[in-house]
Amino acid sequence: MEESDQKEFWAFLNKNTNLYWKGYCNKDRNAAIYEIENIVNNHGYIIDFHMYSDIEVCLKVEIEERKIPDLYSKLNSFLSLNDIKYEKSDSAHERIVFINITFTQSTGNLRIEVPAVPG
Repeated sequence: MEESDQKEFWAFLNKNTNLYWKGYCNKDRNAAIYEIENIVNNHGYIIDFHMYSDIEVCLKVEIEERKIPDLYSKLNSFLSLNDIKYEKSDSAHERIVFINITFTQSTGNLRIEVPAVPG
């Protein structure tokens, strides 16, 4: 195997449990987050997330190694993910996938409506 081929599968050859994906979404942020959550929950578990204004959300997903290709395929059909190469596996070994999603319709000025409470 050539050195360049080895770099493509580095995450699995070195047993690194973390994968890093970058995606772009051009849909409404609130509706998109709901759909992304449903897709991820069908394949793995969101164990942490961070919102950065209305621009970005970062998800930490725990998933079985054998379910990674299907998760990538489903997410990539909903938003634009970076191209990744991975080795298919039948392993039930748990992996961590960090997914950083940027919303292209964002303004950087997140406003959260707080209802007026009498009193």
